[in-house]
Amino acid sequence: MAAERNIFFYVVRGSVKVNGEAVDKQNLVEFENEGEEIKVEAQEDSYILLGHAHPFNEPVVSHGPFVMNTEEEIQEAFRDYQAGKMGSW
Repeated sequence: MAAERNIFFYVVRGSVKVNGEAVDKQNLVEFENEGEEIKVEAQEDSYILLGHAHPFNEPVVSHGPFVMNTEEEIQEAFRDYQAGKMGSW
């Protein structure tokens, strides 16, 4: 993957060693854009979700199911949701 992409993974089940450091289930691992390789070793039967993307290069705030740029936008999203402005499922 190109160095300009952010790389991360989530350990869903099991435990792994990432570049020599232990990571247990239900933990997110984020990588800096340094180096050329990532070494992952399963310590037991494990399941990980790998992701990569171009950086957002802007603030990111998350709360519950909402992801916005500011805390104020998060609060507005909650108000809109509670007011029924987000459509029906």
